[in-house]
Amino acid sequence: MQQSNGKDRFSLKRKGSVLLFVCYGFCATLALVYGLLVRQSLLATFVVFHVAVLLGIPLAHGWREGDIRRHWREAWTGLRGGTAGLAIGAASGVLLGALAMGGLWLLIRAGIQPERVRAILVHWGLTEQGKWLFAGYMIVVNSFLEELMWRGFVLQRLTDVLPRVQAMLLSSFFFALYHLILGTVLFGWRWGLLATVLVFWTGLFWAWMKHRYPSVYPTWISHLVADVGIMVALFLWILG
Repeated sequence: MQQSNGKDRFSLKRKGSVLLFVCYGFCATLALVYGLLVRQSLLATFVVFHVAVLLGIPLAHGWREGDIRRHWREAWTGLRGGTAGLAIGAASGVLLGALAMGGLWLLIRAGIQPERVRAILVHWGLTEQGKWLFAGYMIVVNSFLEELMWRGFVLQRLTDVLPRVQAMLLSSFFFALYHLILGTVLFGWRWGLLATVLVFWTGLFWAWMKHRYPSVYPTWISHLVADVGIMVALFLWILG
């Protein structure tokens, strides 16, 4: 009887943990909806999405558990796999960045109007003077905070209560979900949905990298270099 009660309590705790992280996942999408569709402001989006969700949720959760220092130390110290993880991170980032550049070029060839996309970004508050700061922020800060949230926090906690593949799929789903909002607004439903599917597979790849190379560096480098490609494409064909 006691053994059965113990299993029931573990099952309830496991379900509660999964439900909590599902809520966290939807919070990210709702933050983007609020920032880009309700407030229509990049600054508001950065505050609610990057500060409140991507940074605030892991810090608040870790503070409640009392293990912020331990997880931070595990993420930043050591590099299991030596330089192989860094090399894979850099090489995959170059490949993903090149694919992103090619994808945007194909979208323009397919009829996406750069003037329309640029007008939306300007309406959200992107200025000529601020576009370089925006690019640097997206490359360095956005890539880091997304890795902190989805591979460093959500994936790690989900792996504690779910089989690894399920944890990878669920974390990658919520990583991709809010990109649907951005992609749809900028490029329309058809291309936005396609871009979201590609982001999902990219998230799965980074989840695999995080399992193979637990340090934060390989996935962050891959994400950072990929974002360089996205920003280069944005400047070449959208912002002019």
